[in-house]
Order: sequence, then C-alpha cells, then structure tokens
Amino acid sequence: MDASRLKRIRQEERKRNRSVPAKFRKVMAVLCAVILSAAFLMFSVDLVRAKQKKLPPMFCISVMEYPNGSEDYYGLFYKVWKDHDPFENETKYYVGFWFIPKNFSI
Repeated sequence: MDASRLKRIRQEERKRNRSVPAKFRKVMAVLCAVILSAAFLMFSVDLVRAKQKKLPPMFCISVMEYPNGSEDYYGLFYKVWKDHDPFENETKYYVGFWFIPKNFSI
C-alpha cells in the first residue's frame, strides 16, 4: 500500500469517526459569537449608563433590594451594584462580573 493511499484512508476514517458534523460546529460557533456579542453590547451600554450618566442599568434585572435603598442588578455575565447613601443623599454605581466581589469594581 503506498503512503498517499494510506493517508487518504486514515482521513476518511477520521471523518467517519467524528461525533459532531462540521455544519453543526459552525452553527454552534456562530451562535456563541452572537451571544457573546450581545453580552458585550449590553455590558458596554450598562457600563456607560452606570459610570458616566449615573443612571440605573437598562439590560439588568433587579435581584435584591436593601433597606437603605441600595440594589443589586444582574445582567448577562455581569452585575451592577447601586449603593445609596441616605445621609449624603448620594447614589453610586459599581459594575463587575458575577464572580468578582463587591469591593472590586471596573
């Protein structure tokens, strides 16, 4: 058996043994890219609203409210904290990812 024929047979065997077809992998790659793009867009809009304009986030869900007026918002792969100081009547927003603690902000 010559080397080129053996190589071709091995390639065909690899193609048959693949558990996930190439078309399915492409569709999954496009789907992941769309989800990550949407998450980045939502994160950037909420970051601008919270940091520059001092407004509540647009694409987050309010998860927890505290008695002093502070709130926790959760979005797609990120979270926003609204810290309200009733004595100074001041509200600050902090943005971070789900796994980052509150005392660390971006």
